[in-house]
Amino acid sequence: MNLQISPIGIGIIAVYSIAVILVIAWPLSYLLRAWRWKWLLIVPLVLPLLAAPWAEEAWIAWHFEQACKNAGVHVYQSVEVEGYASDLSRSNPPADTSTRLLYNDPVRLREFDDEGYRFKEQLLSDGRVWHVERHPDGVYVSILDHPVARYVYKYTYQPTPYKTEEVVGWKLIKSGTVVVDAETNSVLGRNVTYTRLPNAADWQWIRFFGSGGRSCPDSEKGPFQPAFPESVLIPMKQ
Repeated sequence: MNLQISPIGIGIIAVYSIAVILVIAWPLSYLLRAWRWKWLLIVPLVLPLLAAPWAEEAWIAWHFEQACKNAGVHVYQSVEVEGYASDLSRSNPPADTSTRLLYNDPVRLREFDDEGYRFKEQLLSDGRVWHVERHPDGVYVSILDHPVARYVYKYTYQPTPYKTEEVVGWKLIKSGTVVVDAETNSVLGRNVTYTRLPNAADWQWIRFFGSGGRSCPDSEKGPFQPAFPESVLIPMKQ
């Protein structure tokens, strides 16, 4: 278990601990100075307060470590496809819904071909589909009533259009994406990320600079993760 308290956070805990002693322990010891067993009351009262910042960090760190064992890309089944539908962001349908040439620039066509899919789809806010497909003379776009693709790439958790993160513990957040077979509703693969937020001591200063969250898997530290959803949805050879 890796405790993640910064030097500034330790300093804040030290100030907090001194305050607990000066505000609670010392006044009580003075008020109860004539009582022989005063520390039997003071210690059980003050000790949990002094231990609370460290206990919070230990709790977050341990649960983050356990959660990270299940983080990353998990491929249950790989399938060859000509394309897939994405449901990560539902934009409004365009004014022009006719089938038309989207682009035929050689550079962009090369980029499209390098991905290997013949078509890609994006679900729209009204339930229709933005369908982009490669043709010999370029890439065309059309608006369809239903997806052509059997497989859908979407968020694991999305109760609202703008919420894709799920709180799974104290200062522990889970997010991710899945590939779902629309015909059987089975999950072919998932990509899971866990993020831990700073403990209360570090949050006092980190909040002025950002969220301070740490995620696993870490794209810089590893372990290496295969591309997703490409590791599940293998482009069919044309």
